[in-house]
Amino acid sequence: MFKLNFILKIVTILLLVVFPQSRLLFAKNLYVNCGGDFKSFLRNIGDVAIDKGINKNDVLLVLKNSQRSKKVISLDRKQSTFRLSFTDFSKKAINTYRLKNGKKNIEKYKELFQIAKSKYGVPPEVITAFWAMETDFGAVQGDIHTFSALATLAHDCRRPEMFQPEYIAAINLFSKGIIDLKTTGAWAGEVGQVQMLPSDILKFGQDGDNDGFIDLKKSPEDAILTAAALISELGWEPNQPWIEEVIIDDKNFPWKEAGFGRDRKISSWKKLGIISRNKKFMASDNTKATLLLPQGLKGPKFLAYSNYNIYLKWNDSFIYTVTAAHLASRFSGQKKFLSNKPDKILSLEKMIKLQNILQSNGYNVGKVDGILGRQTRQSVRSIQIKLGLPADSWPTDDLLNILN
Repeated sequence: MFKLNFILKIVTILLLVVFPQSRLLFAKNLYVNCGGDFKSFLRNIGDVAIDKGINKNDVLLVLKNSQRSKKVISLDRKQSTFRLSFTDFSKKAINTYRLKNGKKNIEKYKELFQIAKSKYGVPPEVITAFWAMETDFGAVQGDIHTFSALATLAHDCRRPEMFQPEYIAAINLFSKGIIDLKTTGAWAGEVGQVQMLPSDILKFGQDGDNDGFIDLKKSPEDAILTAAALISELGWEPNQPWIEEVIIDDKNFPWKEAGFGRDRKISSWKKLGIISRNKKFMASDNTKATLLLPQGLKGPKFLAYSNYNIYLKWNDSFIYTVTAAHLASRFSGQKKFLSNKPDKILSLEKMIKLQNILQSNGYNVGKVDGILGRQTRQSVRSIQIKLGLPADSWPTDDLLNILN
């Protein structure tokens, strides 16, 4: 047995060295090798779906109706939304239409929202903010063929370990009659009024209107209750805040204390000079919170509580999550965030130049793509500290000039 295990290990190592692509086969949730002939890939992943107990005829119907989409690949590679600043993105996302209709929907589905809060502990404002951000309350659900989108991304070698299980889950949804062969949605395979992936629909789908069916595309009631179930499962803490705007007037404030991983108690933030815009903090002095500066020290400032982490689990984009959390606060009666003419985001060309400079100096910015992501922000913070500048993780023209 020892010799057999030893031989297996040697074979595995040789495969990884000689065939680097085979590394993906050892990734969690990856069922078949990615890339190669698309039709062969479909046959192979179809066999997996059948082995998992999904009706063979249903599997074959889905495979027949799945096409490789160049458009999906293009959209996956080009996510320009992430090149917007927080204030630019939020101005588009938190608009009059969403604010007005969000409040109307909270009132319209008042009884259902009460059930959702009673059963799952999730406030109506939080669910409604996601509903608005994702599809404008069901008005814009996406027109990309769901099975083709998921098959394409499952076949593509960028994130197959994520999308292969989702493609099989979508086949399962079809077999159960929850979606049909012509179902459309977002380019990444999300379906319905709150844009959920197939695996989440399988697990959390709720019949909110009690008609005997789960229909997240046409039924707001189903979408609301399903979203509540998912948010609860992600770890939502009932009757606890998620985010609030704060004010910092002290020019000598230690900006390097802002950002993820540097949370501290409210009492400690108070000592540093942070004031709640509401005059009174939403949580007790012993509650921990993280200071967020989505657009640097001149931009809006927020304290994020533990419930904010659920937004990151929903969508790991920093600007999306702060915007969605603030929109939920607006639905609960909070004011629009203060905007003190923050520094604009660097152009794509300048951001790439900055990333190259940081990388050449030993900083890990991740992929040089012109996007101000988590690693680039951390690198900016590190070099700001090194240069004795306010470490707010926000790159400016002045910083770029200094580095040049």
